[in-house]
Amino acid sequence: MFKRWSVRAAVLVALVGMLGCSKNTNLATVSGVVTHNSAPVEGAKVTFNSTVESEGKPGTVVSALTDSNGKYVISMLGKEPGIPPGLYKVTVVKYEGKGMSPGEGMDAGQMEAMLSDTGGAVKGGPVNLLPKEYATLATTKLSATLEAGKNKDVNFDLKGK
Repeated sequence: MFKRWSVRAAVLVALVGMLGCSKNTNLATVSGVVTHNSAPVEGAKVTFNSTVESEGKPGTVVSALTDSNGKYVISMLGKEPGIPPGLYKVTVVKYEGKGMSPGEGMDAGQMEAMLSDTGGAVKGGPVNLLPKEYATLATTKLSATLEAGKNKDVNFDLKGK
């Protein structure tokens, strides 16, 4: 009798667990290629900044680095299998030079804030190798509207020096 009850309880727990772990199909994934004057950019940081605020708080911000072919993929936000759909402003930067490693005087967040505030120009510090107009929310003209599901070929061809 006890054995039969414990088997039923285990089955019930498994069913409840599966219902609680159902996938959120209202999320989006995004992938594409970043090029600069039509050449793939390796090591660029592509950041999607949601234009939607929730309860007075800024929207979702997610980033990815490009591979040797300029390809990036954003498919997770924390433990969630995607990001909220909607309109995103996009920034793209590629820094090189002294001070690039956290621990050389500031952490990654401080460095990014400083570079964002100065448009990527800090004397003796890291240099943005891409056109500065794509570096900050105030200057970028890049955007993407993501639909729920897979958003492929969301490509950005950066122009200029």
